[in-house]
Amino acid sequence: MKKSIALLLTLLLALNLVACGSDSGTTTTETTPPATTTESGTETAVETPVLESSGEPVVLKFWESAVEGAEFTQMIAAEFTEMYPHITFEFEPVSHTDATQQILLDGPAGIGPDFFMIPHDMLGANVSSGVVLPAVNPSHITDNFVPAAVTAATLGGVVYGYPMSIETYALFYNKDLLPEPPKTFEEVLAFAAEYNNPAENRYALVWEPNNAYFSYIFFSGYGSQLFGPNGDDPMQHNINAPNTIKGIEFFQSLRSILDVPSADLSGDFCNQAFESGLAAMYLVGPWRIADCIASGVNFGITTIPSFPGESSPPASFSGVRIFCISAYSEHPVEAAMFLEYLTSREVQLRRFEANGQIPARKDAQVDDELSAGILAQSAFAFPMPSINEMGQYWQSMGAAYGNIWDGADVVSELNAAAEVMEANIGQ
Repeated sequence: MKKSIALLLTLLLALNLVACGSDSGTTTTETTPPATTTESGTETAVETPVLESSGEPVVLKFWESAVEGAEFTQMIAAEFTEMYPHITFEFEPVSHTDATQQILLDGPAGIGPDFFMIPHDMLGANVSSGVVLPAVNPSHITDNFVPAAVTAATLGGVVYGYPMSIETYALFYNKDLLPEPPKTFEEVLAFAAEYNNPAENRYALVWEPNNAYFSYIFFSGYGSQLFGPNGDDPMQHNINAPNTIKGIEFFQSLRSILDVPSADLSGDFCNQAFESGLAAMYLVGPWRIADCIASGVNFGITTIPSFPGESSPPASFSGVRIFCISAYSEHPVEAAMFLEYLTSREVQLRRFEANGQIPARKDAQVDDELSAGILAQSAFAFPMPSINEMGQYWQSMGAAYGNIWDGADVVSELNAAAEVMEANIGQ
C-alpha cells in the first residue's frame, strides 16, 4: 500500500521540529545558500530551512544509469557518509529511461529505491502514478536553479525533482571540413552539393530522423510549440498545425542530401559516420562529446542552422535529468538531505568536471568551448513537456517522422498522429 499521505505528514513534522531544536543527538544539514545582490548592491544569502535526521542508522537505495553518472554519485555518497556516518547507500543500476516503469513494480514490492533518476518529461507519469513525493525543501530548487530546470522539476505548481544537469542537442561539426560552421540550412545544402558521396558513405549532415527528440526542430522550426507556449495544454498539440506542416515538409526535403532509409539511420550509424570523419556535421547532444574527443576528430559545437526564411535557430528540445524521492521511501528526509548536497554548487561543478554534464544551477557557470556550444543552443531550446500526453507524442510522432522520411504524405501522417493524440488526451 502506498504511504504517500503518512510520509507527507512525516515530512511536515520533520520540518516543524527544526524550529524547536534538539539535544537528543539529531543530525542536521543545510545547503550553502547562494549570494544574491539587492538593489542597493548589498549581498544577502537566500535562506533555506534546515533538514533534520533522527540519527538512527539509515540505508538509502538509489537508481541511476550505470554509465551516465552513477560512479560520481557513488563517490559523493561516500563523502556524505563520512559527514553523516549513520547514513549509508546502496546503488542499483537502473536506466533513467526505465525507472518510471520499474518503480511501479519494485515500489509496492518494497524493493524499490529511496530516490531515483528520470528524464524530466516523465515527471507527469510518475506524479500521476503517485510514486514520487514533493521536494521536502522546494526553495532549494526554486532559489538556486535556472528557470528551465525549475520548470522541468515542477508540475502543477509543486516541485518534485532535484535537477542534476541540463542538456539539449546542437550542431557538431568537423573543423577540418568546415572551418566556419553554417548559420543557415541554405549553407548546409550548398555544402552538401559539393561534399556528398553516397558511394563512400560521405554525407554533409547526419542525425536520426525517426527519433522524435532530435526531429522536433522541424516541428518547431517555423514557430509551432508542442502543447502550447508552456508545454502544458494537450489541446494545443499543434501536431498538424500549418507551421508544423511547413517544417515537416522541409524535413522530408532533406532526404535529398541524406538518402538513407530511416531504419538505417541509427545512432550507431551516425556516431561512426561523424567520428570517422565521413559525416561533416551531426545533430546530437553533449553525451557524445567524450567519445568524439576519444575518436580524434577535430570538432566544434554550435547552434543549429536556421531554416529557410528564418533568422534564428529552430527550437530544440531541452532536457533535465532529475532525481525524485520515492513515495515508498521510509527515509524521505535523509534522501532530501543527500539530494540537496548532491545539487549544491560545488558538487554540480565537480560533476561537470567528471562527466561533462552541464550544471542546472544559476551559480554554477562552466568555461568550456564545447559546452558553450550546447549552452548557446539551449538559449533557443524548449523544455520537453512533462504532461502525460508527452508519451503519446513520442509514440505517434516517432512513427510519423520515420514514415515521412521514407516518403509518406506529410499532411496525412500528421493528421493521423493528431487524431491519435486527441483520442488519448486525458487518459
